[in-house]
Amino acid sequence: MQKIISHVFAKTVLLCFFLSNALSGCGGKKENGGISARDTTVVLATLSDIDNMNPVISSTVTASYVNGLMYPGLVKSHFDTSIGMLTFEPASASPNADRDKRSALATSWTLSEDHKTLTYKLRSDVTWDDGAPLTSHDFKFSYQLYGNPVIASVRQQYLSELVGAEKGEVDFDKAILTPDDTTLIFNFYKPVSENLALFHTGLTPVPKHRWEKVPAAEFRSSPYNSEPLGCGPYKLRKWSKQQEIVMASNANCVLPAPGNIKQIVFRVIPDYTVRLGQLQTGTVDVVESVKPEDFKNLQQANPNVEVKSVGLRVFDYVGWMNIDQHEYAKTKTVRPHPLFGSKKVRQAMTHAIDRISIIDGFLGKYGVLANTDISPTLKWAHNNKLIPHAYDPKKAAQLLEAEGWKIGADGIREKNGRKFSFTLYTNAGNNRRNYASTIIQQNLKEIGIECKLEAQESNVFFKKLQERQYDAFLAGWSVGLEIDQLDQWGSDLEKSRFNFTGFQNPRVDKLCNLAKEKLNTLDAAPYWKEYQQILHDEQPYTFLYWMKETHGFNSRIKNAEVNILSSLYNIDEWKLQGSSAAGKNVAE
Repeated sequence: MQKIISHVFAKTVLLCFFLSNALSGCGGKKENGGISARDTTVVLATLSDIDNMNPVISSTVTASYVNGLMYPGLVKSHFDTSIGMLTFEPASASPNADRDKRSALATSWTLSEDHKTLTYKLRSDVTWDDGAPLTSHDFKFSYQLYGNPVIASVRQQYLSELVGAEKGEVDFDKAILTPDDTTLIFNFYKPVSENLALFHTGLTPVPKHRWEKVPAAEFRSSPYNSEPLGCGPYKLRKWSKQQEIVMASNANCVLPAPGNIKQIVFRVIPDYTVRLGQLQTGTVDVVESVKPEDFKNLQQANPNVEVKSVGLRVFDYVGWMNIDQHEYAKTKTVRPHPLFGSKKVRQAMTHAIDRISIIDGFLGKYGVLANTDISPTLKWAHNNKLIPHAYDPKKAAQLLEAEGWKIGADGIREKNGRKFSFTLYTNAGNNRRNYASTIIQQNLKEIGIECKLEAQESNVFFKKLQERQYDAFLAGWSVGLEIDQLDQWGSDLEKSRFNFTGFQNPRVDKLCNLAKEKLNTLDAAPYWKEYQQILHDEQPYTFLYWMKETHGFNSRIKNAEVNILSSLYNIDEWKLQGSSAAGKNVAE
């Protein structure tokens, strides 16, 4: 589960090989006059399946990868490494422009002098896969879906600056205008910076003519959620749930063009060891998050494996439920969590955890201690003056004692008859988090806290996160490169769908809004640095480590660009070495 910019072709996911009976394994059975299936297919491995194929309601990283191949984006994103800032580019109007310049829908945009109106001009040559034109009306309709409380999209916060939002409900008749098919106008109730305006108006559209007759109450259960209608370089061929997703190059795509590789298979392989083994044997072509200690043996076993690394965008953390989530679910009343409602207790938990040992034991030079959720890569906003909470079990015990948590007869701390005992949940199939969980369990035991461990299937785990069912959990974020933290920390717990811990701090709300009001993004830096100081003090999470993402690629994949935006950044441009069918399209 991660923040993903909607128009950026995503990251890597899944698999092994494909079409179980129609084709034999990776060995290269010939078909249609001598072309091997392996010549025309790339296989990626992922630890979990997608939740759906609808960008309005999907919430997993894997889904963002798949949806990114099918649905369009208004603008193209790039990352300026000199200052650590996201930048945007329009599409070229020329059909002869290079592929990258044709990968967006908007040919231009204009932000008004008062920074309250953003006007896009769209291409007129893009159609959905059924032949219907893609127009500005699809965007307005889609934003109404994102903002519909019945549908309850996790991306509602993106609409928070549109006209009417200041009164509690977006006025779509005034907020989004579509004077013609190729003009799309967004009106904000207050001035916003250009970067934020572009970021918040970049939500992925769905086709109006497909969805407009589906009642909001039936939106999440609609069969269309597994029958996507897109317009990107790939389209769905087959989805075998909990097994694999087969994507075929889209012969009709002009956004920017049909995918070079005929077929991309995302295969669900929950077990890391199995994923690694299949990369080693060549059964799969791409595996994300290869452990650094496996590089040497992997490349010795298969010299054709290349390891590509990039960072820092991803971090792991332990989330502590700040509120009594059961009481909130029943009455919407906010009360402190009986274990983790005090910031001193949360500080104690961080002091008790040996984060450096986790990094040294698993990540090595590919891990960096985390203090907050603003990456050191975002140089302009990162607060590098924060002093990390040191591993200090003695201080942790002192903080707990001060809060009334005394050691009981059985060695477990207790207060007012309640033992300090809880279950730490994480998603199954993630060896890094399993390793961290074991160290955390032992660290906490040493200061008189009982921490039980449970790994759950990924889709179940992330669903329960959103429902705030856990007291404590070990998860991670792939952070947005345009900083907008209200959806993660906003005090309005009904709107802030990613606020999994129920954290509330009025000053954080204020700082997030003040930062967004700055018309020059760099001027927001002081607010974001103060914001980080508050999180560092409050410890709603124990921030564990930032990671350089390390991915294994079979060297037969050519032209793969891995950068901080995504490990699948230009997947539609990939080619397979020696493929006589590269660039040709699969018959539909």
